[in-house]
Amino acid sequence: MLVPDASHNDQCGIAAKPWPEHTADFRSDLMAGIPPAARDAMLLAATQDPEMGARNDPHQSRLERTVADLTGFEDALFLPTCTLANQIALRLWCRPGDAMVAAADSHVAGHEASSTAGLSGVTVRRLPGVRGHLSPAAIQAALAQPRRPEEQPTRLVWLENTHMRAGGTVPPDGWTAAIAAACRDTGVRLHIDGSRLWNAEPATGLPLAVLAAGADSLSLSLNKALGAPAGSLLLGSRPFIREALAVRATLGANWRPVGFLAAGALEAVQGRSARLKEDHRRAKLLHCGLSHALGPSAGEAPDTNIVLVTAPPGIPAADAAATLKVAGILVLPLDRATLRFVVHARIDDSAIARAVEATARILVATPVKPG
Repeated sequence: MLVPDASHNDQCGIAAKPWPEHTADFRSDLMAGIPPAARDAMLLAATQDPEMGARNDPHQSRLERTVADLTGFEDALFLPTCTLANQIALRLWCRPGDAMVAAADSHVAGHEASSTAGLSGVTVRRLPGVRGHLSPAAIQAALAQPRRPEEQPTRLVWLENTHMRAGGTVPPDGWTAAIAAACRDTGVRLHIDGSRLWNAEPATGLPLAVLAAGADSLSLSLNKALGAPAGSLLLGSRPFIREALAVRATLGANWRPVGFLAAGALEAVQGRSARLKEDHRRAKLLHCGLSHALGPSAGEAPDTNIVLVTAPPGIPAADAAATLKVAGILVLPLDRATLRFVVHARIDDSAIARAVEATARILVATPVKPG
């Protein structure tokens, strides 16, 4: 068992105690596991009669109504994945040949690029962001720019909060409201990819309805951050959600019975506050320890639950991740040079201490490969 070096951990108040013999999985908050109350709700719902209709299940209805009220939207639709929620929104706001504006490193411009082009025929105009976020000035300039005859019309502005590739960052105060105003003035729709918007709530102290104010639609993941068993939500006006139901059917994504999944998700939503605050506290502990050990390579202090670490020159992130795996620390190589640590409910203080020590030992001690 690795013996901790207190010089990295003591400075951050990380407890140095015997570490359990198990793997600490920092790859994603998808690995958080289902909260006990959510498991109990699922088991109870599974004993009840299932519903046949697409929106007849009472657990689904309560989930949709509860989150719609929390976020300030008229209606919500329970869906299998957040990517599906995003793609339904994109299809409803745009037509083939249209363009949308998004940050260059946003999820929709990267992981979802093939779906955006292949399913909807929409072009993404990629703009540079500030810590992942588009500024009001950049949006205003993009929307005011005269369109050449051969260019696609811009129908949609796309924001991501929190921004994953930037390290779970939240936008500066007032930016979303200013962008929403610019969209209204130009007749362009605004969608927020809020896969981890739950994390922005404790980070900013603002309720979800304020964080999403001005948007025409919103997507929310239920298993990321919250630990729900599965699913996501698409939120918007009642007419928008009625159309979303039709698009969901077109894409073959009607799923039922889903009462037991919705019951677990609702419990996860209601128990989110304490869990997320602990995730953020531990992410700051992780960053503090890594900063003392690695210096600037540990990146910026996290806004929420994601810490990005830059591997030394000559050490591919995938190689560093493979070595960390041997030490019992699972992380995600985000690109060739970046390791992503995501803190969630299954990461305790002991796992933070182990991660700091193992990462410092491996990234500092690993020799740089020639060439």
